[in-house]
Amino acid sequence: MKVTLLLLLLIIFMCPPVQAAGIDLRCEELAEQMIKRLVDEGLLDISDAGRQRAQAISLELCAGAQDSAEQQHEEGKRTAIANWLFESAGGKPGNKRLRRLKR
Repeated sequence: MKVTLLLLLLIIFMCPPVQAAGIDLRCEELAEQMIKRLVDEGLLDISDAGRQRAQAISLELCAGAQDSAEQQHEEGKRTAIANWLFESAGGKPGNKRLRRLKR
């Protein structure tokens, strides 16, 4: 048991950490599509300077949405890991049955 745990810890610390790719909402592409659609529908009639300002506003809003999505994703990962490691989900009907079997 101790050897297995020691081997597992050794493997964990020897391997480089794996980082998941960040959430990419393709903000630049979405901002350009939104402005194009608004202009095509006749809802927005702007000059080049106005178009640049509209794109800056769109990018700012999209960046906020991306930050929010990343925070929610990180919180979800923390919750999933906590539930997986400590079985704190509460709603798992099999956990109590399995604990009784172990005794």
